[in-house]
Amino acid sequence: MKKLLFPSLFAALAFSCGGENDSAESRQSNILENFTFSVDTLVVDPGEEIINLSQGVRGSSLDETKTYFYLFDEATTQINKINLDELVLEEQIPFEKEGPNGIGSNFITTSRYLPGEEFLFSNFQSTGIFNKQGEKVLDLTLKPEELDVEGLGENAQFNVTNSIRLSPDKKIAYSLPGDFMEGTTQLAKIDLESKSGKVLPIPALDIVGDYRILLQSGDGFSIYFEEVSFQEIAGKFYVSGATTNSIYRLEPGQDSLELFEYDFSLVPNQKNVPIRREVSSPEEFQAEMEKARTQIGFEKLLYDEQTKRFYRFGRIYEPKGDDPEAPSKAQVYLFAFDENLNLIGETEIPELDQTPSNPFFKDGRLWSYVNVEDELGFAVMDFKF
Repeated sequence: MKKLLFPSLFAALAFSCGGENDSAESRQSNILENFTFSVDTLVVDPGEEIINLSQGVRGSSLDETKTYFYLFDEATTQINKINLDELVLEEQIPFEKEGPNGIGSNFITTSRYLPGEEFLFSNFQSTGIFNKQGEKVLDLTLKPEELDVEGLGENAQFNVTNSIRLSPDKKIAYSLPGDFMEGTTQLAKIDLESKSGKVLPIPALDIVGDYRILLQSGDGFSIYFEEVSFQEIAGKFYVSGATTNSIYRLEPGQDSLELFEYDFSLVPNQKNVPIRREVSSPEEFQAEMEKARTQIGFEKLLYDEQTKRFYRFGRIYEPKGDDPEAPSKAQVYLFAFDENLNLIGETEIPELDQTPSNPFFKDGRLWSYVNVEDELGFAVMDFKF
């Protein structure tokens, strides 16, 4: 076991203005003041099969108990069902590309486990829920000409199922449609039966679009944009963006969002150096992208069910200088929140030069993806305070 122990150098913090600071933890000083961790690396046994890691674990999700890790392989349109307790590939579940039960032959934007071992697949043409036998049990395709969504932008209608989430009864859809060419993102609530709905404003995330870079050349284009995350955690929805520390929380079935904003002491609360959004050469594209990346960026929320705490990583990438192919290295930060999203801790982690890849909490420890000689592995971090 590789063991890394180090003291935090920082103790000051401020609290969220989005909720009452009435928990015992929120009245404490920085809980990450004496933060340390140890880490183990675990490797999954695939047996006689192959787990394709050419795309990393982008299309992965977990079951409710965090026992199973479902990894979609777009090349073979099958899901690898991995038992995390036993660290074995337990099953490969095939799906069709075409036909009435087809998940789509184009780029799959969403592949996600749903309760009851059903799976949601979405691309730019179709969206549906499929059972383990590969049968489509619910068609969720939303065609622009059928929609009546108040406030929805014209171009946003064509990716209305982006990051789609469903109410428990599967009658209401929430999604993040937007115009990525213009750098806009919206939060939509849609009644799936009537195809009607409305846009719920998320103005605190408008800054995400300010850091989109577009290079058009001939018949093609290159685009850089900051991620917006739409998560379902413990029965509630959370929307956050890489460009700012602001977080929105939404109760399913409601139309009003709660905004949480923070005053961090270690890093800026958002990116603050403007960039050029449209460039005319690859050199300008690289220069503006580096200007964006070397400012603070935030990862999605993480939730530890055991301690009922939220965590969020931040990072500031180091400049690459004259070698754009050089490995990315960053200053890494960790922020802790209580169950009500009150800020309760922050620290820099100097032993890390990258944020963990596709992390999640399981049994009180943080798991993240690592490639171990082309085998699926996980770095498992044990937090100590």
